[in-house]
Amino acid sequence: MLKRYTSVFRKKEKENASNGAANGTAPLANDKAPAAKRSSFSFGLKKDKGKEQSDPGVPDHSAKREDINDVFKQYAQLIHASQRPLPSQTGDGTYIEQSVPSGLWQDLKNLGFKDVNTLLEVMKNKASGELTDDKTYIMERIIQLVSGLPALSKNRFNLTNQFIDELWNSLQHPPLSYLGDDFAYRQADGSNNNIMYPHIGAANTPYARSVRPGIAQRGALPDPGVVFDSVMARENVFPDLFRTSHQDPNISLTSSYLDLSPLYGSNQAEQDSIRTFKDGKMKPDCFSEKRLLGFPPGVGCILIMFNRFHNYVVEQLAVINEKGRFTKPSSKLSAEQQEKAWAKYDNDLFQTGRLVVCGLYINIILLDYLRTIVNLNRSNTTWTLDPRVDMGDGMNHVKVYTEDGAPRGIGNQVSAEFNLLYRWHSAISDRDDKWTQDFYRELFPGKEPSEVCIPELLTGLGRWEHELDPDPLKRPFAKLERQANGSYRDADIVKILTESIEDPAGSFGANNVPKVLRAVEVLGILQARKWNCATLNEFRKFFGLKAHETFEDINSDPHVADQLRRLYDHPDFVEMYPGLVAEEAKVPMVPGVGICPTFTVSRAILSDAVCLVRGDRFYTVDYHPKNLTTWGYNEVQYDLNIEQNKKILTDLGRVDQYCWDRPAFIPPRINLTSYVGAKCVLENQQKFKVTWGEGFGFLMGKEGLNFMLSGDTPHHASQRKLMAGSLYRDGWHQQVKEFYEYITLKLLREKSYKLAGVNQVDVVRE
Repeated sequence: MLKRYTSVFRKKEKENASNGAANGTAPLANDKAPAAKRSSFSFGLKKDKGKEQSDPGVPDHSAKREDINDVFKQYAQLIHASQRPLPSQTGDGTYIEQSVPSGLWQDLKNLGFKDVNTLLEVMKNKASGELTDDKTYIMERIIQLVSGLPALSKNRFNLTNQFIDELWNSLQHPPLSYLGDDFAYRQADGSNNNIMYPHIGAANTPYARSVRPGIAQRGALPDPGVVFDSVMARENVFPDLFRTSHQDPNISLTSSYLDLSPLYGSNQAEQDSIRTFKDGKMKPDCFSEKRLLGFPPGVGCILIMFNRFHNYVVEQLAVINEKGRFTKPSSKLSAEQQEKAWAKYDNDLFQTGRLVVCGLYINIILLDYLRTIVNLNRSNTTWTLDPRVDMGDGMNHVKVYTEDGAPRGIGNQVSAEFNLLYRWHSAISDRDDKWTQDFYRELFPGKEPSEVCIPELLTGLGRWEHELDPDPLKRPFAKLERQANGSYRDADIVKILTESIEDPAGSFGANNVPKVLRAVEVLGILQARKWNCATLNEFRKFFGLKAHETFEDINSDPHVADQLRRLYDHPDFVEMYPGLVAEEAKVPMVPGVGICPTFTVSRAILSDAVCLVRGDRFYTVDYHPKNLTTWGYNEVQYDLNIEQNKKILTDLGRVDQYCWDRPAFIPPRINLTSYVGAKCVLENQQKFKVTWGEGFGFLMGKEGLNFMLSGDTPHHASQRKLMAGSLYRDGWHQQVKEFYEYITLKLLREKSYKLAGVNQVDVVRE
């Protein structure tokens, strides 16, 4: 390299000499070229300060250190380029440039103390889970930090992506909640629950398939009647509210949501048949679902109670008229405008009332039904499995729309597998079994209920349903008589409901389905085969459960295991529906196992409950006081500090805090509207006593009955007169007046403020 460098100077010297000759200049006679050249490389020589060593007649070939470094760099690049392979990777003869990201050390060199503090604060917030305090300008400081990193920094790339993710996940994509009546209320058929896919979960849509069948079963499956008699029939309620089309068994005629469609109907025509179209009310003491009239009457009584609650709710909504939401139309409108306005008034009350009633319904499911399944009501705990919760980290930071939490309000589609799973006919009590047998004897006179075959069953039920009146108000129910206003007597409803509650249900497990349902169960097995459902083991694997390896794993009862072995040869071939019914039931566990379903059912129903509730827009993103009104939202809230079961409360030591008498009729209040009537009641102190007297005796003991306020006898009157004379001296009226006048003016001066130049005071709060 030095040799090349020297030759460059020689070449330039010759060029300068020739240029000088051409310009009429020549080197001095005593000039020696070699010495001049050597002086240009005198790196270690130092000249005296302040002295000029240059000769104006001699060219100065000395170079600065920067120039020398530049020259070395250029030649180093030249050598590197000469040894680099030819650019054959591209078609235009250029090299593919490789970008090398900067390392952590290079990134740290670009950060200042302020950026380090920002990083520490971000890490602290992430660790604590607290909400971000934007008054610290943390977002802007993060922007400053990221923008200060090198262009090829890997950390800059990662921080930018995290920042974009956080901004993106702060909003829904696409939005799940929209404005307008079309989206604020439930549709009659369940559509529009997922606004982007409005038909998900709607009535008259096909069942979904949850589990892909993969096992090739034997060509000849066992006769379904033999399967029922072997492992399902009861030797020694939970009604199916799925509604499958008779024309196309793949179609569900009801919605896939917990929307009380048995009460409100599964399409617009059914909903219209249950409405009065006046003040948002329903026809009294009836429900939409015809098939429930073929169930034990306790089921219908529950729906009648929801019917009554709906009519109570809409009355309260109209009276409260929160923020003028349910204001009656003005009489000044034209006839056509009034008709439209009254129709909207009625519909707003009806649909809002339905939202409130469904809110009560879902709270019953989550806080009574679901807690009973896992036996939480026997534990002194308020915890429950509520799928509506906002996913978070257990602290104050709620992850609303991120992938870290299960999505909400995206809809649900019921599957064929769960249609079969919820046929809990084993839970039918002996009392309801006898009721069903009597019902069959009316439908099929002269025929033993357990011997009814499938064609007879379908024909008889079809004829029975066809004969029912299309108007729900005119359909018979439990042989009860309606009153003049269309409702049933309270005493009759209470009797049926109370007897049904006190009736113990059947237990889950093999050989516990009433024989009267033989044709129904055979039909279910055949339907499952037409749907090509997966096997029991495939269904278990879908939920992450271990497959049954032996028939004794399915049921440890030797008889049941042997029956299954002869029917299916191998546990992998056991069909899903008979397997779910014949599986061994769990044993009670506090908490953990309450109703003791079979093993697979107990796992699957929890998943279904979460999906049904969390996927329903009206129970998640749109379940709030603005939609239900503040009164409606609070009316259906729950209190987990109250458990109502005598044995449970005895174990918990709180049984004495409750009354265990049967519900009794409370006579209606009689209003006194005349002077003579009021005078008669007030003067007859022996017959008409104050209603709170017994309460004072309970609170204050026996002597409390003599307290001046606990009765209305002459003794109590003299006590009150004596106390009044002691408390209220002469002139007390004026003193009270002066006190309130003084305190009112004082509070007005202290609590009033100016708002837009006008003196204001919040009299409710202050």
